[in-house]
Amino acid sequence: MKTIFDFGMYDASDTIYYLQEGFKVVAVEANPALVDRARSVLGAYLKSGQLEIVNAAISSNNEKVELTVCGDDLGSSSIYQDSVSSRTPLGKFAVSGITTLEIFQRFGVPFYLKVDLEGADRLCVESLTAAVKPDYLSFEIGDDFESLLTHVASIGFSKFKIINQCNLRELSNQDSLRDRLALKIVRILGFAEPRYVRRGGQYFKLGHSSGPVPWKSDGGWCSHSQVLKKWKSESATNRGNVWYDLHAV
Repeated sequence: MKTIFDFGMYDASDTIYYLQEGFKVVAVEANPALVDRARSVLGAYLKSGQLEIVNAAISSNNEKVELTVCGDDLGSSSIYQDSVSSRTPLGKFAVSGITTLEIFQRFGVPFYLKVDLEGADRLCVESLTAAVKPDYLSFEIGDDFESLLTHVASIGFSKFKIINQCNLRELSNQDSLRDRLALKIVRILGFAEPRYVRRGGQYFKLGHSSGPVPWKSDGGWCSHSQVLKKWKSESATNRGNVWYDLHAV
């Protein structure tokens, strides 16, 4: 059974999807309330050994770190206080820190590593090496995207996609006529914006799920230079509150 690491479990939407796809999952989550909920809901998977949950924050060392809880979205809680300061912070508490390499040493190198650590993705991505890396990788794109892209290319990742996390479409397809017509019909019928979309043969809840695994995600793969050109073009637009993930193989 191949293994997926879910770094930033949140409400376990991704973890549940990976388990149902037949993978062993190691989920890492700093918020103990979210961990307790997942352990209650997913007890059968824990008992069978298909799921391991680590209650800790990915960090650069094993010292405790301070987690600031985001009041308008628990999934946006962060070890970086500034990223939460304008979003009704509910308080702070100390959580155990753990390094990416320690997780790898305990559980092995995964087939796929999903990273969504609310501003701390760099701590994980930069620790990967040519000798210690997954087959597939995804992480949220931030201001440090170009340097992280350069790093993952230097350690052996050669094909990439950028996925719009508001509709789970690859950049080239995010404004497709089909999607725009479907959304127009939904609005004409008086319904709210869709909360679920169907991608890769599954339904995913927008804002909670990272979407299909990279080998099933929307769109085609492109080279390092091609994906960088796409991102520079996309960065020049102003789409408002939209965020993106990089998929790499």
